[in-house]
Order: sequence, then C-alpha cells, then structure tokens
Amino acid sequence: MGRERSQGKRAQSAAPAGTLYIVGVPIGHPDDLTIRGLATLRQVDLIAAKNPQATNALLAHHGIHTTITTYDRNNASEKVPLLLDRLRQGFHVALVSDCGMPVVYDIGRLLIAAASKAQIPVKVIPGTSAVVAAAALAGMDGNAFVFDGRWTGGAKTLTCRLRLLRSEPRTMIFFPPAQDLPQFLTLLQQMLGNRNVVLALDMTRGTEKILRGRVQQLLSHKPSHEHASHVAVVVEGARSKRKTGERQSR
Repeated sequence: MGRERSQGKRAQSAAPAGTLYIVGVPIGHPDDLTIRGLATLRQVDLIAAKNPQATNALLAHHGIHTTITTYDRNNASEKVPLLLDRLRQGFHVALVSDCGMPVVYDIGRLLIAAASKAQIPVKVIPGTSAVVAAAALAGMDGNAFVFDGRWTGGAKTLTCRLRLLRSEPRTMIFFPPAQDLPQFLTLLQQMLGNRNVVLALDMTRGTEKILRGRVQQLLSHKPSHEHASHVAVVVEGARSKRKTGERQSR
C-alpha cells in the first residue's frame, strides 16, 4: 500500500483499484490494536471513521498521521459514492468504527456492500469485539448466543422485543444506552424473569466495572451508569421446564 504517489499521478496512471480494509479497533484500551491493524492504519491513504475524534485519539496514541474522513449514519449515503471514487482511483481506504469491528452495531455495511458490488477488493483486519468480549467475560454458555444490539425506543417497543425472547435458550447480549439501563433492567425482569445477568461497563477502559447477579439484585443496588461510555448486558438463556434429573431418568 504505497502512499507517496500524488493524487495527480494516480489519476494519470491506469492503476488498479485500491482496497477497502475493514479494520477492527480497540473497544477501550488503545494498546489492544492488533499489529496488522496498526500497520494497515499507517499505510492506507484514507481512514473512513464513524467518530473522527475517537479515531484521532487512537492514531495519536500510536503516532499515526493518516488523513481521516467522517463516515457515519448522517452522511453515509453521500460518502459512499465519494469513497468508491477514491477506491477506483487506486487509493487504499480503511473503514473503522469508534470501537470494535465495523458493521457490528455500526453503519459500515453500506460501504462494504457497495465496494463488493463494484468489484473493489475488500479485506478484513480482525480486531477486538465488544460482543465477543462480553460473551467471554460473562462466563455463560458461549456455544451459541444471540446479539441484539440497538435497544432504543419507548417502553412499549422494548417490551414487545423482550417478549419475543422469553423462550430463547441461548445466551443473549444487548447494548442498551447507559442512561436507559435502569428502564431496560426493569423491563427485563418483567418480561424474562429474575435471570442471571452480567453488566459490563466500559470494558478494557480505566473506568471498567463488571456487575454480576440476578436482575432484581442489580436493580436493588441502583448503581449509577449514566457516566459509562459503553454498556453490554449479558443475560442467561431460558432454561427447560423439566429438571435435568427428569430428562436423564427417561
């Protein structure tokens, strides 16, 4: 991935299309950036970032000076054709989220789908993921789990969504906004019962806080979560009504 060529020279040459790199970035601690991720962000011509301020802080920590452009939900429809044009000219572009992997709870899919349709090379540079980190941290069944990320909306909407998950046997992972966490836990208890839950607040950051217990127990403590940047809620799946001993006796 050369960066020395000027835009004019690129335009004049019949250079092949550039590559879109999907780069996973840390979910908190900046040193969790992988070696390949670090090298890619150094060498690409442009970084399309959901949150330029967060990305700039990460780059500054590692001494990287690559140009950043904003790519988020508000401007994705406008930025996709512009980024595709850059890629067709031979520029290499890295797509990053504010934390974790693009597309997971992120608008990255639009650019990736458009690049693929245009037959532009797309490569993934795997990195940390808050979903996988939360699943591992919880210590619950990780053989199969359900991720249902965006939990916003009124109480009626959330209640309907939780009702559909009453019989879900797999571990469930949610990303509710920090300010809505008390409401979310209350609805969780009402709809799914007093399940075992793990709250992971600001994982890998200096402000990390992990709370474990049943929903009612966590609600009774009434901890303050509004200052947390990121919240992951891991909930145990529904258990069979029959006891293990009864199944084994058949």
